[in-house]
Amino acid sequence: MKKRIKASDRAMGLIAKNHIKPIPKWEFELIKYGLWLGLGTSLLVLIIGVSISWFGLADNIIVPYLWLFVAVTFFGLVYFLFKKTKGAYRFEMWKILGLIGIFGLLMGGVIFKAGLASRIDRNLETNLPYYRQIVPMKLKVWSNPESGYLSGQIIEITGTDSFKIKDFNNKDWDIDSENSLIRGRVTIVVGEEIKLIGTQTGASLFKAEEIRPWNGMGQNMMKENYK
Repeated sequence: MKKRIKASDRAMGLIAKNHIKPIPKWEFELIKYGLWLGLGTSLLVLIIGVSISWFGLADNIIVPYLWLFVAVTFFGLVYFLFKKTKGAYRFEMWKILGLIGIFGLLMGGVIFKAGLASRIDRNLETNLPYYRQIVPMKLKVWSNPESGYLSGQIIEITGTDSFKIKDFNNKDWDIDSENSLIRGRVTIVVGEEIKLIGTQTGASLFKAEEIRPWNGMGQNMMKENYK
């Protein structure tokens, strides 16, 4: 009759046979903190991707396809990493996906409304080679007065309801702003960069029906690098 071998003895035998060494506690801690660091970083990139996507879709200034792809990719990565954390098994999949999605949309919206999305976009253009080729600006959309879209910098205040702008092709325009709707934090002062919706009424005349800040929050966006 064979002697029964305890499971613990069998396990110890396999460990000795295969020269298996226990993993030090510090490695477990490193993996745990690395997981949370990766989760936090991925969540931050998700929020930035959402915010710049908001910037492109709402203000129609950039083509946001890359950032939409980044947002979707890191949405999946955040979910994957969260599922690896301790205690994640307690949450149902749809709840995790819903919370990540809502949090990403809300925080991305806050960053966009604060004007930070446009700053991030400009900083990336300055510091990341070929960024603008990958994420082009829709400057042509707002340089089409024949279709009712015009943008530029205010260069002179000519009356209570009129001013002049220099568009981003260096052409001067006389703007009639009587009864126009002003959206966002626009101040009609020299130096302010704006975009207009209205009707071209002459070779260099434009009747504005709606005036918007160029970058969505009324802060100037220098265009020297975009010409």
